[in-house]
Amino acid sequence: MASPFGVLVCLLIVLPQILAISSPIDKIAPLKTCQFPCMTEVNLHLFLHQFVDGPNNPNRNEETLLQASFPFGFGTTIVHDWTLTETTNSRDTVVARVQGVHVQAGLTKPNRWYTTHNIEFQQGRFAGSTLQVMGITAGLESGQWSIVGGTGQFIMAQGIISFTNHPASTFEDGIKELNIRVRFTRDITQAA
Repeated sequence: MASPFGVLVCLLIVLPQILAISSPIDKIAPLKTCQFPCMTEVNLHLFLHQFVDGPNNPNRNEETLLQASFPFGFGTTIVHDWTLTETTNSRDTVVARVQGVHVQAGLTKPNRWYTTHNIEFQQGRFAGSTLQVMGITAGLESGQWSIVGGTGQFIMAQGIISFTNHPASTFEDGIKELNIRVRFTRDITQAA
């Protein structure tokens, strides 16, 4: 025969399960937000315009802060404020600005430019949002940068930017074609 204490413990364990089963479905409130972060993915196709630093380039959008005397210019540091447009024409509407630095980080190879920058969107649905990006611009025809964070609509962003030097590039306007693939946490206050 069960003791009164044993019966009480059994009721405390089993009663919530019985009540949950007997509750009508319409009394359960639907979730208004995601239990886990809701991820969204966006693919963007933009063109980066780099007007290199130099005495004969009045339209430049970068400036050398430190010119190092090491082999291959190791340590040379340049700050940049490149522009992004939807076409190869640098005079088109600026969709975003790419602001940051690039440093010659190769002691044994030329053109090993480590770059870190924020892409700040100025136009369109992502205006005011940013992506934090880093990687190597190694003087190659193509490469990739990592997206390591974001703000605004790009909360907790992660992704990759694949870039290719565009054939329309000139010495004055180094054009990179960017394919941006970014995943980010959807703002749950807007998703509700």
